[in-house]
Amino acid sequence: MTTRATRATRPTRLASTPAAPASPSAETSPETGPAATHQAEPSTLLTLSGSGTKNASAFKAGDEWTLSYTFDCTKAMAAVGGKGNFIVFDKEDKLVNELDKSGKGSTQQHTAGTHQLQIISECEWTVKVTG
Repeated sequence: MTTRATRATRPTRLASTPAAPASPSAETSPETGPAATHQAEPSTLLTLSGSGTKNASAFKAGDEWTLSYTFDCTKAMAAVGGKGNFIVFDKEDKLVNELDKSGKGSTQQHTAGTHQLQIISECEWTVKVTG
């Protein structure tokens, strides 16, 4: 039977190097590049409120813009207890067409250029365009 002698080994001492982070961060990761920047809030291009029919001032928008709106017909239609119309045109294009006592919503638009909204309603309403 052969016995084998084992020799105790000493730990090898390595040159001092900074420890690598446990997980890459967004700021330093070569895979993701620099930290992601937050997109700026869309700017307000138009804000209107009123009742009845209104032709808005023209505004310029890029490829992506949003029309947000509210309407309330409870006062205007109180005598008949019914629903009111709320319609928004951009020149000849109908963007919104609602028939209700009240409502709110938004619609994404994808046409750059100069736009001019026309609001047609017997109700109280607000519109806001951002882009």
